[in-house]
Amino acid sequence: MQRWSVGQRLRVLPISRPGHSRVPGFLEGRFGTVLRDWGDFADPEQLARGHLQAPLVPVYLLAFEPASLWPDAPAEPGDRVLVDVFHPNLAPDGERSDDTP
Repeated sequence: MQRWSVGQRLRVLPISRPGHSRVPGFLEGRFGTVLRDWGDFADPEQLARGHLQAPLVPVYLLAFEPASLWPDAPAEPGDRVLVDVFHPNLAPDGERSDDTP
């Protein structure tokens, strides 16, 4: 599994499964920038489905520009939305998944 680098621009993949997801819906298809690699943690999507031996996957802290998420909402210069996102829910800028709208 390729690791992403601090400063790399990533796209949050669409949620293609029913039920709960660890990715906020408003991030689907949006681009963020990696601020930090938190290391590897058990995949919560697998844990939630009863797979107690879930694989370890990287978790990244991503920064999003507020205007890219909510174009009409007021924001101060320098404001960012920070969200932790698991590796399986990310793709590098320009890469598309099979379920990309």
